[in-house]
Order: sequence, then structure tokens, then C-alpha cells
Amino acid sequence: MTKSVSVLFLACLVVLAGCSSQHDPVGVSNERDDAARPEGDAAQAAYRIDAPSPASATHPDQDLKWSQLTHKKLVSIAAAKWGLSTARVNNLTAASEMPDVYQSGLDAAYNQQWSHAFMLTSYGWWYWGDADDDFYDNLNQSSGEIESPEGYKGLSAKYYYQAANQYVGDWYLGYACHYIEDVCLVLHTTIPDYYMATKHFAFEAWVENNLTAGWKLLDAVTADNTYYIVSDPKTAVNQAAYYTSGYYSSVAGKKAWDAYVACGFPTAAGTGNSTLVTYTKVMLVDAGRYVKGTIKYTLDKYGQWTSRY
Repeated sequence: MTKSVSVLFLACLVVLAGCSSQHDPVGVSNERDDAARPEGDAAQAAYRIDAPSPASATHPDQDLKWSQLTHKKLVSIAAAKWGLSTARVNNLTAASEMPDVYQSGLDAAYNQQWSHAFMLTSYGWWYWGDADDDFYDNLNQSSGEIESPEGYKGLSAKYYYQAANQYVGDWYLGYACHYIEDVCLVLHTTIPDYYMATKHFAFEAWVENNLTAGWKLLDAVTADNTYYIVSDPKTAVNQAAYYTSGYYSSVAGKKAWDAYVACGFPTAAGTGNSTLVTYTKVMLVDAGRYVKGTIKYTLDKYGQWTSRY
């Protein structure tokens, strides 16, 4: 049963009740403990890349909300790691916050609560959320679900790349990266309990206040030259969500959240403990690796490594 059919089935119950080669990496690195990863995860091997420093990338101002700041910095660093031009880095970066502003298709009724989540049960099954379809459709036009295409204004990176408009194609690529980043954070992949529901924004504030100050969480992302291979965008979302879900004691998402609760829900720069910092960095580094993998997947698929603007 597809996700669309599952959603429609549940909706009916409610109604009834009421009535590429040129960029191959050098070397191999498996730095993450993958013991708890689901079967069939061979595609998520981690490879190192030999690429320029992201120093040339233009990062956003510090007065943005946490989600915007985090999304923009992760995409900016990832795009620069692949050696894309400053113009392309800035284009992808600017687009990466836009899913928080705009949604399209059936998902408009749910906005971020539906489109930006991929929540799993404690058994690892999909429970709620549509981030995988939004991610796929913004890259490749249609995931085959009933409500597809779900890309921004019904279009995609594929559409514009094939129309020889690299600028807008890149914009869609940056836009799509937002969704894979979201599911690398525990709050987007776990059915919330009382504390997750009431301390969601407190955790976001702590991350924001420690990105470039305090614990300087972003330094780990900047220093990382590894990416995860993305061969199927929907599978990548599922795997990323599993590794950050708040149910499994061996994964970063649960370890980070448990440490946050134990620390008493801090928000200020430099607060919290080393366990909280360590596993929040793991989530952010993972997000950066998936973004790097997404960029490579898309530019390989549509032959867009050569800059045209």
C-alpha cells in the first residue's frame, strides 16, 4: 500500500466515522556507527571528497530564525565543498529556506507539519509526514504519488535543467535540500511526547544560539569532507529519518534528545553538556552529508556540473 493510498484510507475512515564520473571522490571513509541502520543500507556508504573550503560562500545574517539559519548554512557549506561558483552557492542557499514560506499541491493544507516531517513508529515504520515526496518531486518532478507533482508551483529542478535554465534548476535543488535536512533532526522524525511538543522551540533556540557561538556546532559541518551517496531520494529520506528517530538508543537523535531533557532544556550559548553537543553535531553533520550527496546526485543526473551563469 503506497503512502498516498494509506493517507486516503485513513481519511475515508475519518469521514465514515463522522459521517557522476567527473566528480568521483577520492578515498573512502565510514565514520559513522551504522549498526542500527536498516537493512539494505549499502547505498549510504560515506565517501570523502577533495573539494575547496567553503570560505567563499556567502552565509546568511545571524538574525534569521533557527530553521532558516540552519538550512542556509548547511546548503551553503555543502555547495561550496563541491567547488560550485559563488553565484551558484548563493542561489542554492537562498532557496533552502523557502519551503518554510511556501508549500504547494495537497500539502498546502498541512504546510510544515505534514510536508516537513517523516515520522516513524518505534518499529521503524512510516507513520506520518510527506517529506520524502516533497524532496523527490522538487528534484525529479513526480514521485508517482496521487498528489504529485508536489514541487514548488508544480515544477522541479528536472524541468528547468531540461529547459536549459540552470539558474532556476539550481534554485529548485536548493529548495529540495530543505526536506532532507529536516529529517536529519529528531523533532521531524519522532512522534512527539509531552516534552517534544512543549520544548520543541526551546531546543531550536539552543541550536541557533550554539551554531556559531558557545559550542560552535557548525564547525563540525564545515570541517567534514564526507558525503552520503543518494541514489534514490525517497530512500534517503527514510534512512535519514531512521538514524535521527527518538526511539532507538543507539542513534544520534535519541541520544541528543535524551541529553537535552537531562540538561533541563537549556537555550543559551554554551549551556548543556558534552553528550548533547556531541550528538547534535552528529545530526548536523549527517544533514550536511546528505545535502552534499543530494547535490552530487542531482548534478550528475542532469549533467549540470558546468556553471552556466
